[in-house]
Amino acid sequence: MDTERYIVAVEIGSSKITGAIGTRSLKGVVTVLGVDTEPLTGSVKRGFVVNPDEVSSKVKRLIRKLNNRIGASKKIKQVYVGIGGQSLHAEDHMISRDYPEGTPITEDIIKRLQEEAREMPIAGADILEVVRTGVLVDDKPKSGREEIEGSNLKMSLKLIVARDDLKKSVFRCFSGEPSVVRYIPTTLSTAYVALSNEDRQAGVMLVDFGAETTTVSIYKDGLLRYLSTIPLGGYNITCDIMTLKVTEPEAESFKVRLGSAKVMGEESNITLRGESSSEIKSLDLSKVVKARIEEIVANVNAHFEYAKCDRKSLGAGMVIVGGASKLSNLAELIAEKCDIRVRKGALRQDMLLDVASQSKSADYLQILGLLYCGKENCVEVLPKVVDEPEDEPHEEVKPLSPKEKRAQEKAQEKAEQERRKREAADAKREEKERKKREKEEKVKGPGLFGKLKEMVKKAENLLDDENDNF
Repeated sequence: MDTERYIVAVEIGSSKITGAIGTRSLKGVVTVLGVDTEPLTGSVKRGFVVNPDEVSSKVKRLIRKLNNRIGASKKIKQVYVGIGGQSLHAEDHMISRDYPEGTPITEDIIKRLQEEAREMPIAGADILEVVRTGVLVDDKPKSGREEIEGSNLKMSLKLIVARDDLKKSVFRCFSGEPSVVRYIPTTLSTAYVALSNEDRQAGVMLVDFGAETTTVSIYKDGLLRYLSTIPLGGYNITCDIMTLKVTEPEAESFKVRLGSAKVMGEESNITLRGESSSEIKSLDLSKVVKARIEEIVANVNAHFEYAKCDRKSLGAGMVIVGGASKLSNLAELIAEKCDIRVRKGALRQDMLLDVASQSKSADYLQILGLLYCGKENCVEVLPKVVDEPEDEPHEEVKPLSPKEKRAQEKAQEKAEQERRKREAADAKREEKERKKREKEEKVKGPGLFGKLKEMVKKAENLLDDENDNF
């Protein structure tokens, strides 16, 4: 019997749909079973689905791929879906409540008020998530989950909102099965796996360079302080390269293979050849790539002022993630233009991945973030189907006599007793083998199995201590 829950997550981006499936232990440790993708072209614009039929077809194909990873005896029945786009941003909101003197202000009361805020109407927008940024009880800060008595509660929140038809456009891609458990703002789930508690406490700007948008979020003192989206991304660079009279696939290839955000040394003007024999000059490529990426970086830099944030107060600097963050020398350009320490995002060390996925974890931070934020089981076990032989006549079943019934019951009881004896013998044998292994490990040291157990235990303890919105 499975002791773990299966979590399934899907992220619909502008250039591809990504899906992942994994198991979540009772202690919250996630093991990734697989990540799959389906390409998209023109069906999603800055997070909004403009061609739901094509996206729905790709989603179904992706779900089949993920289902094949867990076998025919199980079926994906629901998924977590990442959501984002140009309209995604954060708005400040304050809740104030009065209670009788000496009322215990519990975590349940606070969570209930958060859920009420999620249902608050905002003209032309949907509230996708409610993030707590501060709690005062009788004007005294409340930290952690301890219960405090008081008569007045004030709670400051960040409402993560987007245009009201954004979620509807994504919902149209999930008709029938699987259903959607929850829509999660991808920028929040990515921060969960890319930023450590120490990063969020010291202060950090997370910049997610996507295909058509770039999302900026700032954390300080462990809490989300700012979130906004820039309507520019890596695809804008591809389009600029296409003006050099090359096709879109060739332009994307030139960008990925030869594009650079910054000139490193003296640059020569050589002829570059594409996969379809097209030719462009290296200086022309350099000019269009640098012009666009410098524009995007300038927009990122402006958000320090919009957020009223002193970059020197961000002790952890800036972390960059997303497909477009792979552009050569981008970190160096940002460090120079924004006057801040920059590093590329990677999976937090306390997150446990299977060995096969570990090497590519930096490429899949967004989908892994959604996977880690999932809590509910997304897979059902199908009942076993007994195939009956075809084209054979069915014999008429005659009712059993009382004597035959008693004989049948005795036979079943005997079979059950034999089964229990076998199970007891198997358990005794396994216990004996386990003691033998433990004895050998004491002599030889922990070995690979022991080290893995220690690593899992460490991850479980760190995840138990974590306090965030997910």
